[in-house]
Amino acid sequence: MRPLLIAILAGSAMLLAGCAASTRVVRMGPLQTGDRLVTVVVSEDREVVRQECVDVPSAGPILGCHVWRRVPLPGTGLVQLVKIVRFTDTMPSALSLEIDVHELCHAIAALQPIDDPCHADNGGVVESAASAAVLWR
Repeated sequence: MRPLLIAILAGSAMLLAGCAASTRVVRMGPLQTGDRLVTVVVSEDREVVRQECVDVPSAGPILGCHVWRRVPLPGTGLVQLVKIVRFTDTMPSALSLEIDVHELCHAIAALQPIDDPCHADNGGVVESAASAAVLWR
């Protein structure tokens, strides 16, 4: 009877592992301080979203948030770092998410007195689609 119980538990664990929720984190725009200008967290796991947004006041379930903090950048002054966290029912492709974060990085950089750092990570080449040879302009 014991081997049967072990087999059932092992089979259940394998089935549940296939149902695990995904989370993707993309950071872009390296700064002199070692920080990244933009971080985006997309997750199918509401608990991940809740933990990432723990200090954000909410009257109901949290499905997303933005968190920011200011850091001093040598020779520039204060720069605002932005983290976007959101729940999703279906994960975006790696390519789609990388494009979204890249464009968001340009938007955040344009609103601040800094040189745009958004091509410093990848030289303007989309890394999640290396075979596509997509270049940023």
